[in-house]
Amino acid sequence: MAASDTRSDPMFDEVIVQIVSQKLGTLLSHPVCVECLSMQTRVKDAKVKLARIQEFFTQYRPSKATEWSGRLLRAMYYAEEFIDKFHLREARERQKALHMAAWPLAALVSKYKLWRDLSILVSKMEELCNDQFLKGEAEGNSKKIPGSSSSHASVRWQGKKFTRLTSFWDRQAATNFSCRKKEEIIKCLKAKGYIEISIWGEQGTGKTFLARWAYSQAKYFGRERRAWVHVSPSMDEGEFLLELLKQAENPAGDAKDMSIEEIRAKLFRTVAELNKVLIVLDDVQLSNWRSLVGPLWRNLRGTQALVITTTRYKEIANYMCYRDRDWDLYPWPIKLEKLDVVESQKMLDWKLHRVSDGQEFSSEEKGILSMCGGLPLSISLLSGFLSNAGEHDHAALAKEDSKMALVDILQLSCHKLPVHLKPCFIYMALFPIGLPIPTRRLVRLWLAEGLLDSHCHDIERKRTRQPEDVGETFILELAYRNVIDVVSWRADGSPKACQMVTSLYDVIRPIAMSTGLLHIHATSKLKDGDDRDPTSQQLQLPAQLRERIKIQWLAEHTDIVTDDRGGSYPNLNLGHVRSFLSFYQRRGMLTKDISAFLRKMTSKTDYSLLRVLDLEGVYKPSLDGVLHKLVLLRYLGLRSTVLDSLPSAVVDLFHLETLDIKHTNITLLPSSFWKARNLRHLHLNWFYIDLKKILKAYSNNVNDLAQLQTLSGLVIGEVKESLMRDHMDSLTTLTTLKLFLQGSSGDTPGAAGEAVADWISSRLTNLQSLTFGVIQEDKPVEKVEPATSLIGPLPKLSLAEKHHDLFELYLLGQLNKPIWTQLLPVSLRVLTLSGSRVKIDMMPELGGLLRHLRTFRLLANSFQGACMTFAKEGFPSLKILKIWNLPQLKEVIIEPGAMLHLKELELRHLDAVGTIQGINKCEELENICVVGKKDPQKLVNHLKEGIGKKVNSYKLEDRKTPESRDDEEDDRDKKGEKFYLYVEK
Repeated sequence: MAASDTRSDPMFDEVIVQIVSQKLGTLLSHPVCVECLSMQTRVKDAKVKLARIQEFFTQYRPSKATEWSGRLLRAMYYAEEFIDKFHLREARERQKALHMAAWPLAALVSKYKLWRDLSILVSKMEELCNDQFLKGEAEGNSKKIPGSSSSHASVRWQGKKFTRLTSFWDRQAATNFSCRKKEEIIKCLKAKGYIEISIWGEQGTGKTFLARWAYSQAKYFGRERRAWVHVSPSMDEGEFLLELLKQAENPAGDAKDMSIEEIRAKLFRTVAELNKVLIVLDDVQLSNWRSLVGPLWRNLRGTQALVITTTRYKEIANYMCYRDRDWDLYPWPIKLEKLDVVESQKMLDWKLHRVSDGQEFSSEEKGILSMCGGLPLSISLLSGFLSNAGEHDHAALAKEDSKMALVDILQLSCHKLPVHLKPCFIYMALFPIGLPIPTRRLVRLWLAEGLLDSHCHDIERKRTRQPEDVGETFILELAYRNVIDVVSWRADGSPKACQMVTSLYDVIRPIAMSTGLLHIHATSKLKDGDDRDPTSQQLQLPAQLRERIKIQWLAEHTDIVTDDRGGSYPNLNLGHVRSFLSFYQRRGMLTKDISAFLRKMTSKTDYSLLRVLDLEGVYKPSLDGVLHKLVLLRYLGLRSTVLDSLPSAVVDLFHLETLDIKHTNITLLPSSFWKARNLRHLHLNWFYIDLKKILKAYSNNVNDLAQLQTLSGLVIGEVKESLMRDHMDSLTTLTTLKLFLQGSSGDTPGAAGEAVADWISSRLTNLQSLTFGVIQEDKPVEKVEPATSLIGPLPKLSLAEKHHDLFELYLLGQLNKPIWTQLLPVSLRVLTLSGSRVKIDMMPELGGLLRHLRTFRLLANSFQGACMTFAKEGFPSLKILKIWNLPQLKEVIIEPGAMLHLKELELRHLDAVGTIQGINKCEELENICVVGKKDPQKLVNHLKEGIGKKVNSYKLEDRKTPESRDDEEDDRDKKGEKFYLYVEK
């Protein structure tokens, strides 16, 4: 963290206190404290005094940093330092495997140091709590606005996951009032030729929201290839062009070695070759629009591209408007004005009450409208705050001036967050602005940093909730408060990716960096003649202060900065870094120097305090010779790094909770890896693993893999039935399982397969997501691709009775006369069937059984009948339906009342289908995709005629796009004509 004399902010003081409080809570559960009453007393004393200080922050808003807050921060830095070093000593001694004679002495010395440091901390906290400042501030602020919203609103999301998802989805705001000017955007999406259009207006008018809507709808107007780039002030031309190329073509690793000229040439060639492309350039600034954006459009003229620019500047908007034909048919720059009174009322109605019929407003709500001045962002943030605030907050806000500046509302939204959300929210500032953050990734990063502990335990430190569950509720809470945007959704309706509201990012990041809580390197040679990073404010501090800064969270947005002697991050103290995230995806300095950089973190102690190492997307980072020093590491993210092997030292990472090697070339894990005691999430890349090793490791010690929740991407071979049944009580904590059985060719799954199915059905009752299938090969292989393998018969599963939390199910394999009421739980929200070879139409039965199903995928050979009927009142919650590769299917019947809320329909390679009756009964249907080799135009015409409304259709070549999902892999070899249909409302 920052040194004591860095600039401070009361909000960040509160965040640091919360972080230390959670570390003390974790320490309270450590065996050292459990077994030593004196140690336990010291920790409890410190927590009690911290709670008093937290209450002070909660009840009052300190106006500024003071000498008292400086002493508080020094005490917090001291506490965090000695707690982490205690864990480091423990991990270091464990790794060194000291002789039994020496270990007790080392443990005794470590315990004494911890007791001594806790005693010092308690003394410091006593002085702080008795200080006159604390009492004086409390008295002086007793009539002021309370400093933080109460956390009572968090109870809203603490129920069962099913209830949370349903409630949150139902609360999502309508887009009518936010997506103004949709008609102008649709006109551009439909158009032919090269077009540039700008969306401009002052901050907070909804420019990015409108552009995001256009981006989501583009493929239904024939613009399947899309690229979105947030044009940050620090972005250079190489980053800009590479990001565009990566999204437009999704190139292999060779593009990472290209020069700027080569990238530019390939980008323009790619755009010219594609039929239509949409490029969105978000938040273009005066500082770089001529150097980055100007050269882009000059080279794209003559293509079929549509370029949408969002900006606050009129001169940029006028400049970025061009059409190569029919000038009068397309809009000039789209200016978003403030909302008028009626529009403002509708938006506030929806945000506060989830209605849009203009009910009677209270005097307080009328005051809110007056404060917001018609800015959609202000209405969104204030309503998000008030929806989660108590009566005193409503009354206090009503006493404010008649109109608040946007910057005041932004600061209010940050300061009013509950204390348990603030560290998690600030952590999001490590990600590049405008980059969608996968919620999976974010929750596990929070977990590794210890930011989720506050709601996991009761007052007696007994765990009542899983931290992953807490993390998901935190995301829902932040989204409900409107401080983050959910930019994409999973098939089950839960948030898939989110990002901090851009305007809040601009508020949070500079303060967090100036306090030393986090540091972001994003070098720009375009902005500063001295080659300094204009966004890295810590580098602009005085030299004597920079040397003392102790960075806690560090992110790399470009390559590692080096000094004249080749040292990484000159003048920054890296020995205290807890999180390191890299988003640099070009081959270069980071790839070659990652080991040297990590060594600098351990140069003084030979060991590192690092808990998070997230290198997702970095090309083949080198971890040899350094991984064994990261003894406290909890999160190792290597997804999409194309690594060929994993250092054997990974088995020594005792605290490791998450290992992600998906989309790498790694096909082997050390056998001793399966003895991991703290591993919670393991993502593999579909390679063969001997299940016997896992089961034997568990049989030797029941604590091994005892906390594992995610086991994804593995293929297991034959295993003795007796061995399987002897260990069926293992791994029962799993919530996500993605597993394929690889057996010899045959008509039955075999005894081992039945044993695995029995294990899943009877023991893994905590599952929320299950992918299960049988593939048959002549001989085992090290790495398989399930979609291209011979599919075998599935063993009998019975999930309906015990799997009440199962939301997502993917079954790959033949189902022999399935009894659906035994196989499928009613809780399912996503169901995918592939290779099932069911001959009797199951739609009438499933439509009544799966009342909560949102997404249904019927993939290759899942149904072998000629007619499929969706019965009346069936699938009442279904939003997305995909039917692929069913060669026997000839007719689809949709009865009145079936699939009333269907929005998306995808039909692939249904060459025998002649009629789809009742398609007009799906009144909410908006988008249809049809792909086929044998005259799909006939089916398209039939659909357009049956819908009975105006339908726009666009023809494309069927080719894999950068956004293709894993579940589309079994369609990889089938190419044809693709049509997108957009139903106009």
